[in-house]
Amino acid sequence: MEFYVLAATALLVYALACWWWPFANCGRCEGSGKRRSPTGRRFGKCRRCKGSGMRLRHGRRAWNALHSTHEGSK
Repeated sequence: MEFYVLAATALLVYALACWWWPFANCGRCEGSGKRRSPTGRRFGKCRRCKGSGMRLRHGRRAWNALHSTHEGSK
């Protein structure tokens, strides 16, 4: 019983975090928005985040997909 309460609480906290802070740092560039060349001498924009340094959280991406599905059915 305690496990279910903990799991539900963790899910609620993560859902609130996705609502309040929908973006997180990009994992590839670690939030800088830049990437290094293989030699390390040149910089360019990170391809994953397109230079913004941020990515949409997985939970927020799921929320957006469910919301668009719900809105499309009306």
